Amino acid sequence: MTGKLLLHIPEKDRFSVGLTMALNFLKSADKGDLLEARLLINAQGVTILEEEIPENLAPFLELGGQVFFCENALRAFNIPKEKVWPGCGTVPAGIRALVEWQNNGFSYVRA
Repeated sequence: MTGKLLLHIPEKDRFSVGLTMALNFLKSADKGDLLEARLLINAQGVTILEEEIPENLAPFLELGGQVFFCENALRAFNIPKEKVWPGCGTVPAGIRALVEWQNNGFSYVRA
């Protein structure tokens, strides 16, 4: 199976659920499967950066998962880019990334 998952997390209280869903998706891979998972955190969701790094983030990243924070939202909530967790990235505009990634075959799921 080949699958590309895009989990959209616009609310801080949905981050844990979204990360767990994405981790479970990657862990479900059978031999020969090509699975990709990306989390896009925007809007109020970026305030999760004010909390401790979740313990299941490392396993998600180790399985090839990717996490991106919206730079527009970071500015709106006065969160410096330096607070983005190690191993995670940013995109200039979360809404644009959502559209581009869906156009590139990622299946959209909102956490």
